[in-house]
Amino acid sequence: MDIRRRQLLLGLLQFADLAVVTLAFCAAKIAADRGGLLAAYAWSLDVPISARTVVALALDVPLWHVGLRRAGLYGSYRLAAVSRTVRDVGAAAGLVAVPVALVAAVLQRHHVGVAFVGVFLGAAFAGLVAERLVLRALGRTLRRRGRNLRYAVVVGEPARAFSVASELVEREHLGYRVVDLVDVAPTLAGSGSDGSLARLARALDRHPVDEVFVALPFANADRIVADAIRVCDEEGVVVRLVAHLAAPSRAATLADTIAGRPVVTIASGPHDWTYVAAKRILDVVLAGLGLVVAAPLFLVVAIAIKVDSPGPVFFAQERVGRGRRPFRAYKFRSMVVGAERLQPALEDLNEAAGPVFKIREDPRITSVGRWLRRTSLDELPQLANVVRGDMSLVGPRPLPLRDVARIDVRWHRRRFSVKPGITCLWQVSRRTPEFDAWVRSDMEYIDNCSLALDLKILARTVPAVLSRQGAH
Repeated sequence: MDIRRRQLLLGLLQFADLAVVTLAFCAAKIAADRGGLLAAYAWSLDVPISARTVVALALDVPLWHVGLRRAGLYGSYRLAAVSRTVRDVGAAAGLVAVPVALVAAVLQRHHVGVAFVGVFLGAAFAGLVAERLVLRALGRTLRRRGRNLRYAVVVGEPARAFSVASELVEREHLGYRVVDLVDVAPTLAGSGSDGSLARLARALDRHPVDEVFVALPFANADRIVADAIRVCDEEGVVVRLVAHLAAPSRAATLADTIAGRPVVTIASGPHDWTYVAAKRILDVVLAGLGLVVAAPLFLVVAIAIKVDSPGPVFFAQERVGRGRRPFRAYKFRSMVVGAERLQPALEDLNEAAGPVFKIREDPRITSVGRWLRRTSLDELPQLANVVRGDMSLVGPRPLPLRDVARIDVRWHRRRFSVKPGITCLWQVSRRTPEFDAWVRSDMEYIDNCSLALDLKILARTVPAVLSRQGAH
């Protein structure tokens, strides 16, 4: 399974949970009205639906959603035992038990009592556990077939690192592919090793890496573990500690196990799956509508490009997305054909500070292309990238391979821990060519991302484009 679909599927899990809760509520209501579970099984369509029932359902479903989130059921369960799933669903049921009973007591005139609340909580618990067990089995089957994989680097003393790597490889259902081992000599584990960190940095440079497993002794390894977490945190790479717990600067933590060993997951970036799911729905809906509404404009722009200069209407370029995965980003062609081959000869004219390449009066830009860039209409085809899941409407701007290869400040790579976007905080505020300020703006977005912030950035994008602030 492609990594760009993972967040969407985790978001859909929430909607599946709410469907299970709704069915459990209906079963409990029918059991209470008809006098027992057997009557609920023989459900007939003539069961009356009162306004109180609708209000109770409208209150109970969000209560369950909050309970499931508070119990941590929307984090990663790849390494979790079945018992943890049962325990966490039980914890969610415990969190909502009292509020559900209060809602039932206030809104129902009769048939409330133990029967309704008990059946509701029991049916929801059983349904949610069964749903997750089915999804767990499906996920493991997909991983055995080479889908939904995660690429990992293991850091640690040679024996421990090899043992952890072997356990990951042997358990195909976990879906890990170990791409590198970084050995830490036992004598260095207590004092830290710049050489080991340099090897870890090179491993992250060579491969797209999703997770780093740190397998070091529980005692006397504080410095190197903390340094390894720092290196991974700067690039937005998930860290799993198989031994020692350290406190990162920005991250959520979750305890798992592998072969009976404690594993602590430390990951930076967005972790609220409600936000992730809502953001994806917003992306698909608005980008899809945008493609439909802008279809006539697409035709006009296409004709203008063809009349102005020979060559294709669209320009596709390899860009770097979430997790440093490359994808093809689409734009209206605004330069002459073969513009990329001419770029090396223009490097001396680069006006941007840092690894990016920008020239205000770029000689490769066509007449129509200059107008497209000033109005940002050349970006419109990227709505298709948003629908495909390569990009989001809001996020750090995707960089070409050439620019990414020249990034020499490690914390700048943390911008790849989220999906790139058509517009971003930098674009609606500064839009200056200083790359460090640009990335700091991206970090500000990553650390504070929310649906409200996304909507605010989208609302500010239109006046920023119309004012042509910094556009070139």
